[in-house]
Amino acid sequence: MASVETQPSAEFRLHRLAPWFDPESAAVTTILLGLFQVLLAASVAQTDEVLPKLFVLPLVSGLLIVAGGSLTVANERNPSRLLLRGCACSNGVGLLGALLAFCLYCYTLSLQDTEEECPSIPHEYYYQSFYSCPPTDLAKLTSSVTLLLLLYDTGAAIMHCLLSVSAFKTLKTD
Repeated sequence: MASVETQPSAEFRLHRLAPWFDPESAAVTTILLGLFQVLLAASVAQTDEVLPKLFVLPLVSGLLIVAGGSLTVANERNPSRLLLRGCACSNGVGLLGALLAFCLYCYTLSLQDTEEECPSIPHEYYYQSFYSCPPTDLAKLTSSVTLLLLLYDTGAAIMHCLLSVSAFKTLKTD
């Protein structure tokens, strides 16, 4: 029976871009940023009036981000060429998805108007809690959630960029 030579597993570990860069920590951070986006998708589904179908974007974007981070962690723990390719592809696709989501979140924030007027309804009926205007409060909540999604997406795009460059450098040197 012929023996098959296997390459050392250290060859397939992600390239460290800098001494301070730890790919596994970056991957775990990426997973967390993706999970936050998935969790915020439920609140966007209930509150967004500007683009009512926008709740699908943080859901899909978050799942792509989690997939990229998960494959990176898997490659760091059990390095193989197949996992490295999957890591590079998923981080590349996650980066494109994060950039698309970044553009759409910026567009949504530019369309939101937080200066809505309250309708003229009798005072006792409409202003029950501390004289607040519910449409204005909902608009502020929506813009806050969209801003949070934008911040999480920006962090995920940076992480995906670093992980993609690292994965592609490792594939290039192999």
